[in-house]
Amino acid sequence: MMVKNKWVSSNIQQCWFENSAWLRLIEYLKQENIHMKNHLSEMMDHVHGREQIALAEHFQNQFIIKDDVYDHMIHELRRQSEKCKENKWDLSSPQSAELQKNHHHIKEQMGKIRQEHLVLSDDFNTYLSSLTN
Repeated sequence: MMVKNKWVSSNIQQCWFENSAWLRLIEYLKQENIHMKNHLSEMMDHVHGREQIALAEHFQNQFIIKDDVYDHMIHELRRQSEKCKENKWDLSSPQSAELQKNHHHIKEQMGKIRQEHLVLSDDFNTYLSSLTN
């Protein structure tokens, strides 16, 4: 029983650590998104031609979409944290398997979000450098 309790406690702790790290990451990505939107706004004086305007609109739309994704993930992470608190990851509980499955799903989503942000940021910086040339 002691081993089981230690394992459950370790699982709960790992869940909290990961959720906390993911929340910090999402908050950082939200701030980066705000920074990119502001930078785009500042650079609009340098945007000329249909292609550049279309790309500016594309990036603005992507930033809006990312805001929604980040807000959704913050909600999911907070909900997962509350469920962990309530359930305590009791292995005999039917909700335990659901919590673990959801935690794994969130982990996969966070990997995708991180990767998509890197691509968007790189593409946006390439776009900005094309405006100053």
